[in-house]
Amino acid sequence: MTKTSVEYADEQITIYPAPCPFKCKYCWSQQPIWKYRTQWADPIRYARALKNRRKPLTVVVSFTTDPYQPRELTDELTQQTIMILSETKHKIMILTKSILVERDFPLFIHATNIGAQIWVGSTLTSVIPIEDEPLAPSNPARMKMLQEAHQVGLPTWASVEPWIPYKTYPRQIIEATHEFVDWYVIGRLNYETRFGYARIPKGYYEEELKWVRALFDELGFSPSLKPCKKGYHIKRELEENP
Repeated sequence: MTKTSVEYADEQITIYPAPCPFKCKYCWSQQPIWKYRTQWADPIRYARALKNRRKPLTVVVSFTTDPYQPRELTDELTQQTIMILSETKHKIMILTKSILVERDFPLFIHATNIGAQIWVGSTLTSVIPIEDEPLAPSNPARMKMLQEAHQVGLPTWASVEPWIPYKTYPRQIIEATHEFVDWYVIGRLNYETRFGYARIPKGYYEEELKWVRALFDELGFSPSLKPCKKGYHIKRELEENP
């Protein structure tokens, strides 16, 4: 568990140590520093510690490695962590590329019916599969998962980041998903050369970002720092360095 500098969340819980088996090109979990920082991941203990926090928090599961990677089939640490958190007043923000999360939809529905706040979310980088995510479920599969979460009554969110130049087109993603995604986060690609990308020209995002905002406005979505229905958040890093 770590406090997060991401403006829309308070805490995040890493379930499984780095590196993530999906091996996305832009993922921090492939870096040595995260392999070191996550080697002592103890999500059950951290979730229980959060039960003692009286102030309602927004908790992401997780920003580091995917919480529904293949080993979750047998270990079920993510399921256990979320069930512990569901007994609190905290808002639980699941962030996964895996359709394995669908296994737990019945548990989430039961928990929300008795007062839990569980949002099902995924990272979307395109409307088609991209080679930067070689072992992850495809973007279309993730969108279908979000649609199914919406259909069973679970709140949904999409992290449209990293915005990879010439591969990620946020307006296409929004147009394809706005009927079943409740809240969006839009963020840039940071430290691009460290991950093997070309340096992004200053101002690359600026013009397109205007059109993204216009599309949100047209669809009836409003700026919102915290997750909500028909809302979106442009991350500070993108606002300050478009």
